[in-house]
Amino acid sequence: MYGICRNQIDAYNELSDTIFGTKGRAHVAKETIEGETNWRYDGPKLNMYDVEHAELFDSIRNGTPINNGLYMARSTMLALLSQFVCHTGQEITWEEAMESKLTVTLDRYAWDVEPPIKPNEKGEYEIAVPGVTKFV
Repeated sequence: MYGICRNQIDAYNELSDTIFGTKGRAHVAKETIEGETNWRYDGPKLNMYDVEHAELFDSIRNGTPINNGLYMARSTMLALLSQFVCHTGQEITWEEAMESKLTVTLDRYAWDVEPPIKPNEKGEYEIAVPGVTKFV
C-alpha cells in the first residue's frame, strides 16, 4: 500500500483509493479498472452510505443483523497504521502497530475537554516529518 499525504495550505488535495495489481489498477471512486482488462461500472449511481444503511436496516428487519465489528476495528487499525507510516517514513508491521503504546484516546470525553494538540504562538500546528518523527 502507498500512503501519500500533504499537510500544506492552498495546495492541491485529493481523496482517492487506487488499488495496484500486477495486471492493472482500480480507481475505486472513479469506478474503473484499467490495465490488461479495462472495465467501468455503468450501473445506477447510488450513495454508498444510503446503501450501507438500507442493507443494515433490511438485515435487522429480516432477523439476520450484520455485525461488522471485527472488520471495522481492523479497518480502523489499518488507517492508524497507514497514518503512522506516512508520519514517520518508517516501515511498521501490523504487529508493531498493535504492540505500540501510542494512544489516540482522551483522558475523558466531554464538551469541556482541552484538545490534545494545540497550535503554537503563531497559530500553527506541528506537522509530522517523515524520517524525523518517531514511532512509539
